[in-house]
Amino acid sequence: MGTIRWFKGILVLMTFIWIGCREQNTIAQFQPGLISTEVVEYACTFSTSGDELYFARSEQEWGSRTMKSAIYHAVKTSGQWSIPQLAPFSGEFDDSDPHLSKDGNTLYFVSDRPGGNRPASADIWKVKKDQNGAWGTPIALPYPINSEQREYSPRTDDEGNLYFASDRSGGYGQGDLYVAQWSDGAFSEPENLGNILNSEMGEWNLEINGSGDLIIFEASGREENVSSYGDLYISFKEGGQWTVTQNLVELNTSGSDLYPYLTPDEKQLFYASSDSLQGKHTHIYVTDFEKLYRRYKR
Repeated sequence: MGTIRWFKGILVLMTFIWIGCREQNTIAQFQPGLISTEVVEYACTFSTSGDELYFARSEQEWGSRTMKSAIYHAVKTSGQWSIPQLAPFSGEFDDSDPHLSKDGNTLYFVSDRPGGNRPASADIWKVKKDQNGAWGTPIALPYPINSEQREYSPRTDDEGNLYFASDRSGGYGQGDLYVAQWSDGAFSEPENLGNILNSEMGEWNLEINGSGDLIIFEASGREENVSSYGDLYISFKEGGQWTVTQNLVELNTSGSDLYPYLTPDEKQLFYASSDSLQGKHTHIYVTDFEKLYRRYKR
């Protein structure tokens, strides 16, 4: 009996410690009223210095079939963010999922704009800055990076390798995560990241750290999900293999939780959330990632 009481006491203590750890993670809406407003904002990306921001914004209801987004830009001067302005290459078509390269001179994004030799679908595009720092004309990435199906959330690591999601045929489920290696000035044919990360359900929007050994992504339809829409998961690469994925329960709600962005120093995690199953709008949130890293790395 004494051993049983001791064991129960340890379980209660561990529960209190776990709850206390969870409560230490402060989650805040990012720049409410300026960046996060009464409409839909999601999918942010920052310059390496942290003083330039691109994100997607839509005036339509979150998740509606008619939702059309555009990419906006803001800069931080003397600690203050400017009023976001429409990016010069965006506004006519449905543009989303911006991602700035490490040097800040290339922006990848997803768009349904016409172009290339494929049937019209949401594809990965890129736009480069000229010598004067102005954005040029966007171009679509070639096949087989883009496919006849939809591509999502392009991300690059420090080596220039391109990670993205796609619902193309040949995967494990509704949508899978892929990587295309950067070598000799071109991307290789995309490789599926395997069935440790991917499942028979859907894996979508992702973030990869600079060294390519930490991934955060949205998954839908899994039994362990908090939400039927989509939860954020994390995995680490150890010995060349991805670890079993873990649900980031501190962040996930009954609504959509998706579009993670990790700062280059890996201290803060930004993501989008609709807060609840009935949420009509989505906003950008930020939280301390170092505590989450220590917790899930264990």
